[in-house]
Amino acid sequence: MMTAIESQDGEWVKQRYLTRVNQLYSDIRNWLKDQKELHLEQHAVEIGEDLTGFYTAPTLVVSSSTEKLAEFKPEGACIIEAEGRIDVLGWLGVEYIIYMVNGGPILGGQQMFKDIDANGWYWAENNLKNKAHFMNQENFFKLFTQATDYEL
Repeated sequence: MMTAIESQDGEWVKQRYLTRVNQLYSDIRNWLKDQKELHLEQHAVEIGEDLTGFYTAPTLVVSSSTEKLAEFKPEGACIIEAEGRIDVLGWLGVEYIIYMVNGGPILGGQQMFKDIDANGWYWAENNLKNKAHFMNQENFFKLFTQATDYEL
């Protein structure tokens, strides 16, 4: 059973995560505003975590006129060595956007990813290079193409 303090902490963590997710979605809408052939829809997913309990988070679906291209699906605020994760589901596979702080995760005394210079959302490239890319328009376009094979 959760204590009152844990409950307050969980609510704060949940709200912080949802604010960050919504800000990223706002950025994505802005980055895609000139892509007239794409449609964006927001849906919802239920997430359950020990610290936060169950809550509803927004998903973002990007489609062309003929097919669903990608779904941005929040996985939770309580991620090991990070402050949130969003899965990007495309027909080529899954890519991960992770909210990293303080230089990102440490493994064996070394940073797992290079170039984590600021707190924020990063695309943790799904390969063996241990590269993470800060979420800006250029890196978003690369991520989107990687997940969907759709050129922006």
